[in-house]
Amino acid sequence: MDNKVSGIALFLVLVLAGTGILLFNNLNPEKALVNNSVIDQANQTETNNTLINDNVLPSTFLSSSTVNLISSSPGGQPTPSPTPPTPDPMDHIIGLFDTYLTSTFPMAEIPGAAVVVVQNNEIIYMKCFGVKDLTTQALVGPNTLFEIGSSTKQFSATNIAQLVDAGLMGWDDPIIDYYPDKNEFQLYSDEVTDSITLRDCLLHRSGLPMYGGDSNVQIFNYSYEFGLHQLRYLENTTQFRSTWQYNNMLYALPSNYAERATNTPWKELMKLLLEPLGMNTATTNYNDFLNSPDHATPYRTINGTMTPFHLAGLDAMGPSGSLACSIREMANWLSFQIDGTGIFNGQQVVSKTNLDETRTGQIEVPGVGQYGFGWMVSNGVLWHAGDTLSSGSYLEIIPSKGLAIAVLATGGQYGYAFNMAAADKFNLLLMGIENYDPWPSYKQYAEGTMKPVLDPPAPPIVSPLPFSNYTGVYFSDFYGIVNITTNNTNLVCYYGNNSQPYDLKHWNDSVFTEETNNYAFNFTDIHDGVAHELTIKLSDPPTPAVFNRTNST
Repeated sequence: MDNKVSGIALFLVLVLAGTGILLFNNLNPEKALVNNSVIDQANQTETNNTLINDNVLPSTFLSSSTVNLISSSPGGQPTPSPTPPTPDPMDHIIGLFDTYLTSTFPMAEIPGAAVVVVQNNEIIYMKCFGVKDLTTQALVGPNTLFEIGSSTKQFSATNIAQLVDAGLMGWDDPIIDYYPDKNEFQLYSDEVTDSITLRDCLLHRSGLPMYGGDSNVQIFNYSYEFGLHQLRYLENTTQFRSTWQYNNMLYALPSNYAERATNTPWKELMKLLLEPLGMNTATTNYNDFLNSPDHATPYRTINGTMTPFHLAGLDAMGPSGSLACSIREMANWLSFQIDGTGIFNGQQVVSKTNLDETRTGQIEVPGVGQYGFGWMVSNGVLWHAGDTLSSGSYLEIIPSKGLAIAVLATGGQYGYAFNMAAADKFNLLLMGIENYDPWPSYKQYAEGTMKPVLDPPAPPIVSPLPFSNYTGVYFSDFYGIVNITTNNTNLVCYYGNNSQPYDLKHWNDSVFTEETNNYAFNFTDIHDGVAHELTIKLSDPPTPAVFNRTNST
């Protein structure tokens, strides 16, 4: 669910500087265009890999009503030829963009993707690529649902803005208003616990480390309530309200607060936003997504193979990343954000005042810009990326130009790279830079994220002890338990409440790797025939995590 800020630093200097000096005009109002409003997209025929681009007519288009070039006039002289329409620079940009995507998608070697570009409330480009499932080979279409990961955050914050409009809560409400029991909610100090507000959570300024607590719900499959309780064991790394540090667990808390304030499940609250926007097929939980007849199966590369990958605890902190939607309905969201009035299809969905609150940068993101409530904000541009480890998204809004783009993809690391390369290329084309290919850099970045957690061991290779030395239950205050068992061929790990087995591959001596999540396991303090301590190098703080053997079986 993270936005991998470090990964996109490759293009921010060019893109964010360039979007303020775009080298094109808006669509020529004198040009004959096919009406292709966002609201009317549901009537389009579903196609795969077909340009749905009725607005962008050839620059040589002439109306059939053009009069004869020679007509009667005083003296019988021919009348001057009418001035041909001025070519729209956006036609050229879209043409180059489509060519780039068509050539880059096969190189990405991902199952499926979908892209839409909206100008004001017109879809000027929509295209689907590849398949939604490698087994069935069913094609991605405009209505295919993709998980969008952390791009969910914008929707969650806007939903809260609706509740602020209704007077049911305020941005600066203390969390303890609905979480007064410190046995339920306690952070690293009483002062912070008593003071932290909805705004603090939505701005990632709690002082907790980036991604701290993610594994408790995503990998260990604990409930959100248990994961929230465990945050008391997580030390801060910066002062409260001083620094932006991305934390999914706390970003989800205001929506959980809203559930209590309204006595309504988040899934139902989100309908207040999604239904007026015509996003009626969007899902807010994983089971509904999987049960949808038209969804993109999540995949990521594991050991060099594109493999179905299901994140166990995605729903536990759903407001931070569990939304799934189609590229067709995503166009409505982009149009709504471009307009910026809080109105869609004539209906006031949220007040402009509180919509603006979600889109206003309020804390610095070093080297990038500022952060609003689920949006990066820089030079008047709004953007955010999302990643569920298997599927991802990139959304960007340029209000001053009435432009927005969304890219959705499966394929894990390579899908994320495709999203970013596509967005980068679009921005470069807007700047008039046509010949630079961002894909190689993003491919290299993706490959770097897949590097094994441990390098190959140096000789001599020491065989492991009998598996019985390692099996047992190990406990950490923060992460709870891991259960190490064996299937006689491998050691097998079960994380917390996650019923999925994860094989451990021997690396050297009493060190093993768990390749699905790319974690390293080191069994230590071995005496009396068993290991008494297990250190796991996880992907989120606190890492490495130390687990001690218990007497449980």
